[in-house]
Order: sequence, then C-alpha cells, then structure tokens
Amino acid sequence: MGNVIAVASGKGGTGKTSFCANVAVSLCALGEKVLLIDADSGMRSLDLVLGMTDSLLFSYGDVIRGNAGLKEAAVAHPVARNLRVLTAPGEPGIGEVYAPEDIAALLSRVRAHFTYTLVDCAAGLGADVLSFAAAADRAVIVSTSDYTALRGAQSTASVFSRIGQDNCSIVVNRLRPGMIREGSAANIDRAMDASGLSLLGVVPEDQAVIASGNRGSIMALDSFGPAAQAYLNIAKRLCGQRVRLLDQVPGREWKK
Repeated sequence: MGNVIAVASGKGGTGKTSFCANVAVSLCALGEKVLLIDADSGMRSLDLVLGMTDSLLFSYGDVIRGNAGLKEAAVAHPVARNLRVLTAPGEPGIGEVYAPEDIAALLSRVRAHFTYTLVDCAAGLGADVLSFAAAADRAVIVSTSDYTALRGAQSTASVFSRIGQDNCSIVVNRLRPGMIREGSAANIDRAMDASGLSLLGVVPEDQAVIASGNRGSIMALDSFGPAAQAYLNIAKRLCGQRVRLLDQVPGREWKK
C-alpha cells in the first residue's frame, strides 16, 4: 500500500505548492510512482507550477462523484516520469467541500496505485484540510522561519493532533542565513522549539524556485542548486533514508 502525505501550512506564502511539486519530482527520480493532488479547492495553482494548465480536465471531486475514474482524472506529467496530477474541483471563489468519509475513500483508492501521494492542502485549517490530514498517513507542515509562520505551524500541528494525525513534522522553507545572523528570523533550533515539531528538512532561499515557477516548470527538473538538493534530501528521508541536513545553516551543528 502507498503512503499519503498531507502537506499543509498555518498561513499562506510559505512555498507549500513549490515544495509539493519539487519533492514529488525528487521522489520520481528515486524510482517512486507519485501522485500529486491539488486539494486547494477554488484557489488551485498547482497546475501553473507544473505547466499543466490546459491538460487537467477532471478533479478529485469528479472521482469522488463517479464522473471520472482515477486513471482518467490523474494526468501524467509531460516531463517527469512516473508523476501524475489530480487537480482540485471548483472555480475561483467557488469551493467544494466533501465529507471526511469521501476523502478517506479517495485516499484509500490512490494508495493502491501510487507509492507516494502528496496532497497540496489549502493554507489554514478549513474543513477539507482537516479531512485530508485525518485520512493521510503523515502530515508535513511547511513554514518559513518568521515567528508568525512558526506560530501558525504550531497551531496547525495542535489541531491535527486533536483529529488523530500525530505523525507530523516541519520543513523550514526559504531559509535566509543572513536574516538569522542579524536576528531577524528564528534559527533552526528556535524554529523547532517554536513549532514543537520534529524537523524533516531545511530548504534555503533559492531564486531558481521563483524563476521556474514563473516559467511553469519544476525547478528540480533543471536545477542543481541548494534548494534542489534540499528537496532531494527530503524525498530520501520520506523514503526512510538517513541523510544529512544541509551544512552551514546557522543555529545547529548538523549531524546524521
């Protein structure tokens, strides 16, 4: 059976969607069969990051309602081998909410076909976010190192625990060592203390992420920079490998 990972954030703007796309591609590079689900109904943007705006016709809502099969709705990425994408339902400003049991049944189906499924949840703690998180095998909360985002991560983890999702970790994204040295952002130890979560990975600020997103391409496919290496390391950890965190990050002497 496959592994479903709900990717959430306490607030918007943490880079959660870019995280999902790049970790998914990294998992595919490791030989895994991966499904990406855009679960941000009404505000979907994963198709833009993936360069698939015109090819995603059916949503996970269509699969739940029986209007399309999973194989039909989950579209293969044009470049990344073994990656399929299932988009969110709804039009801008018109969200659709499905019962928790419908979401759980959907995730049970995808486990039978994919070794890893990453669910790009909406920011915050809406009903659909809670349904996906409760039915997932684990949750990853993406945060930046600013204290507002870390408080949101802590609150998200607390709510997830109350609904039974205790397998939860944090990724500190868009890390800027200069700001940490100046005291303008939390270092890694303080970030972990502030969130109360175990650390899955650290992704440094990298202009290649923004540039690739604007081009409608996935950074991990054409970059070998620090962020690409960080995403690959996170993918390896999700697969159970022991991998060092990136060196030269202020606030900790990194060990295996």
